[in-house]
Amino acid sequence: MEKLLDILSNAMQVEIDGYHFYKLASEKTIDKKGKEVFSSLAEDEKKHYQILKGQYEKVRKTGGIEFKDKKVEFFKSESPSPIFSEDFKKRIKDMHFEMSALSIGALLEKNSIEFYRKSAEESGDEEVKNLFSYLVQWEQEHLKALITQQQYLKEAYWQDARFFPDI
Repeated sequence: MEKLLDILSNAMQVEIDGYHFYKLASEKTIDKKGKEVFSSLAEDEKKHYQILKGQYEKVRKTGGIEFKDKKVEFFKSESPSPIFSEDFKKRIKDMHFEMSALSIGALLEKNSIEFYRKSAEESGDEEVKNLFSYLVQWEQEHLKALITQQQYLKEAYWQDARFFPDI
């Protein structure tokens, strides 16, 4: 039980960190669509935290969790620019914070995915596996959107910065 409480406590911290990062990104970006998407990502992290907090309390009270399969709310965007507006690319030269936010966000999501995947694999409890597998899927959707956006903007950002890596 103590190990599960530690894992849940660490997971809650991961989600709090993600929430604060995406909230900051939504406040700092000047792109309207970017503000909306980063704000939405922050809200997702808050939802994850609430799910984990609820499970933490259940473990403390009953010694186990109760997590029924939930439907993952996938990030929806058919646009090649899923986070920022199309106009953003035209102003890419001055968007250093936003480009850094995409990179940092991707790292946060990768770390979350790895943490949740490892936690699921190490658990012998099916409910715990379901909980962490659910969070892996949700974080994978966030990562997919961030990477898609990075790839869409990378070449224009490099050209405007006069950066030509040897590929």
